Amino acid sequence: MNSRGTTGRAFVLAFSSLAVAGCVSSPPGATKSDSSTVTTAQDTTSTAVTTTTLDTPDRLLADARQFVYRVRSVACLATGSSFATAKGIVTNRHVASGSTSLQLSSWSGTDFNATVESISGTADLALLSNAPSDNVTSLSTSAVPPGTAVWAAGYPEGDQLSVTPGIVIDYVGGSRYGEPGQLMEISNAIKPGSSGSPLLDNDGRVVGVVFAIETATGDGLAIPASTLSQYLESPGSSTSGGCLG
Repeated sequence: MNSRGTTGRAFVLAFSSLAVAGCVSSPPGATKSDSSTVTTAQDTTSTAVTTTTLDTPDRLLADARQFVYRVRSVACLATGSSFATAKGIVTNRHVASGSTSLQLSSWSGTDFNATVESISGTADLALLSNAPSDNVTSLSTSAVPPGTAVWAAGYPEGDQLSVTPGIVIDYVGGSRYGEPGQLMEISNAIKPGSSGSPLLDNDGRVVGVVFAIETATGDGLAIPASTLSQYLESPGSSTSGGCLG
């Protein structure tokens, strides 16, 4: 992780540095014991179809498997998270910076390369080329108020895909962290490797992008979906920047 201080406030970027290039393995496929898998069972003697009802975390995890990817920067020896939108794959600037191409993996172990298309000069955001799958997520069009339940979907510590529960604690000025506009302060347990994780509401819409941990409180920090939407409308083509690990 990378520690920074801006106007007296210290925070830690939530990406994970790799000691060697190959230390993070591809995630294994789902097994029959995986209780979070959405299943549909059909009796061969009947036309009735029964669909398993899942609780919120299991449902969101099943959804996240369709559009959340692990990111690995070979150039900078770091890992993070990302997610697919209609405009391309989104991650953090500090995850993509220093690379022209990143290695991505799905939860089931499908690997592919993604080109770094744009690195924001203001917010800690970057845009990659599209995933091979057509599955994308949608962004929330309204700000979620403090107290709202949110879920960070990503690959903490470069491990398995998970959804981590929490709430929006408050909105804070981004300038103290070198970011534009407002930031979301969240109670979700954010770890190295969580950078670039989508922050989801209970309906699975993206309400923010995880990027750091506030060192004084241990709370997570996320960029609101409104800032992401503005960036995606006109991302530009700049990809300059060096490794930030």
